[in-house]
Amino acid sequence: MSSIKRSLTLMGCCAGFIFGQSAYADGTASASLDWSRLQVSVTGVDGNIPTVTFSNESTSLSSSAYVPGEGSEYNTRSIYDWTSTLAANAEATTSTYSSASASASAFSASAQSFGEGSSYYWDTPSASASGYRTERFTFDGPGVLTITIPYTLDITGGEQYNYYGSSSASVSASANFYGHEDNGSSNSYSNASFSLGSYYGESPDSKSGNLVFGIFAAGPGSGSLSFNTSASLGSPSSMIPEPESYALMLAGLGLMSMIVRRRSAGSGT
Repeated sequence: MSSIKRSLTLMGCCAGFIFGQSAYADGTASASLDWSRLQVSVTGVDGNIPTVTFSNESTSLSSSAYVPGEGSEYNTRSIYDWTSTLAANAEATTSTYSSASASASAFSASAQSFGEGSSYYWDTPSASASGYRTERFTFDGPGVLTITIPYTLDITGGEQYNYYGSSSASVSASANFYGHEDNGSSNSYSNASFSLGSYYGESPDSKSGNLVFGIFAAGPGSGSLSFNTSASLGSPSSMIPEPESYALMLAGLGLMSMIVRRRSAGSGT
């Protein structure tokens, strides 16, 4: 019996060593809008298509990265132009990185983090990035404005039910309008959004499609459009056993099996 006890103890030590020597998984998150395929459609009433004028384009980007004991970085960029190439990057180390970028063809946010997680938010490597675009518009008569833009979301890693170690990516867009005519007024609002997240463990790793939204204008008036991308993650605390750990556990199983066979053979004589 003492031999079996020693074997079980050895197995416990092997298991403890496996979890003690495990490598921590990394994570990535990205969200993007294909700005080159942005579609704007205007229809009118009774064959009369209203004139729609766009103005006040604005782009704002931010990114941050943090590694405990090594440093953090935070960057922002903004410009009143949708055709210029613009980027905001943050890199705390070579493995924890975030980036938000915008141009005439793309609008995206991405983050990557690697390291040992923690239950305390101030002691966990993290990275996040986000982008925000807005534009004003006016209608000179009744009509409908429809916006369509393709999106792509991707996440890897992230731990379930761990807020500080989860990964997420999202895109959203909205339109609002306020019109006034003949002592009356009208309002219209719509939005569309999609997101992925590892927190509840039910999201797929990737998703793509189209954001479709717009407004109904009962008469002359003005409104605004907004587009958002966001990606964030912390380092998951879940661990992946290394191949050497599996080999040690198999060796322990073999040793335990040998001891049991010898004891059985001794009892039969």
